[in-house]
Amino acid sequence: MSANLVCWRCGEALRKDLPRVFPRLEKCRGCGADLHVCRLCRHHAPRYISQCDHELAEPPRDRELANFCQYFKPRTAAFEARQAKAAKDARSALDSLFAGGESGKAGPKTDGGAPDEHSAALRALFGGDPDPDPER
Repeated sequence: MSANLVCWRCGEALRKDLPRVFPRLEKCRGCGADLHVCRLCRHHAPRYISQCDHELAEPPRDRELANFCQYFKPRTAAFEARQAKAAKDARSALDSLFAGGESGKAGPKTDGGAPDEHSAALRALFGGDPDPDPER
């Protein structure tokens, strides 16, 4: 197995003792992701509807789970750090947007219990109750 193969999900270097043909249920040591997946295959081509450029391969339902594709060939550039960073940044922005206040409830953060200007603007726009959560 090539020394520069890395996990498609976390980017960790794969074991050098992996067999030439990946076992179907082989997993990454770092993140536990399945390795015999479309995302790690050199035929993976998101530009196609089937997301595969091999003419005989039958696309699986989930391209991130182990499959039985007999045309699987691992590729070296499967991990894309830019996309992983963008996904992580988007997740953290989403988490901070919906992080709970002191009570631990989901919703926008407020200063001292007073509704912030965005919540007030939405309530004014949609005619909602001025204070839908009296516990705040």
